[in-house]
Amino acid sequence: MFRRVYKVKIDGSYQIIEDQIIEDSLIEFYVSNHFVEEMHCYATDLEELAIGRLLYSGLRPIEWTFSSDLKSVHLNISKSEKVQPKSLDFKTFVDASTIVNSMKDLLNNTLHKQTGAVHLAGLYTADGKCLVKFEDIGRHNAVDKVVGWLVKNNVDPTKKILLSSGRLPLEMCLKCVLAGIEILASKAPVMSSAIEFSERFNLTLIGFVRENRMNIYTNPQRIKEVCQ
Repeated sequence: MFRRVYKVKIDGSYQIIEDQIIEDSLIEFYVSNHFVEEMHCYATDLEELAIGRLLYSGLRPIEWTFSSDLKSVHLNISKSEKVQPKSLDFKTFVDASTIVNSMKDLLNNTLHKQTGAVHLAGLYTADGKCLVKFEDIGRHNAVDKVVGWLVKNNVDPTKKILLSSGRLPLEMCLKCVLAGIEILASKAPVMSSAIEFSERFNLTLIGFVRENRMNIYTNPQRIKEVCQ
């Protein structure tokens, strides 16, 4: 949506402009007719968001139906499995340039540039192909949508990279580990809890992907330049 606003400067001048505003929503989330939570989100790709939230809670849906309206989403589960974090294998190896270029692709987002009000997350292959990108007002929601898309489409998580525009705490790492993704990278900082968790579960954790550089905090052997 757009809203007419007054853009005022400290020299006393102002101009009236049309400012693009992100429409955020509160959506009730139900699993098999049981209320789970109220999600504050950018109300797009709601099935992916719901599946990602469910996986984070420790339940991976296998067979389900989905429905939604303007106020609620419903996942009716007919078959599922419980999941717990387990150590990742070492099957994914990438060039540093692939991560840097993939991050540039992720951040080349019109809504992000125009409003500054959405976070981004995307799933890329080890050779830099973008599989999917999502937007949301919350960085966790954006990552949930990526993970939900992976589960929904039964995509093999090996040789994949999950990229985020936001800070990386432990919870972000847990989402990757539960999904089986071996590399998590962001343009933003990482938290100490994320480093400890990533070391424990063999996740490659990368922050500050910007200006043709990055900081690798755990398991750098997945990055080819380190292995040379």
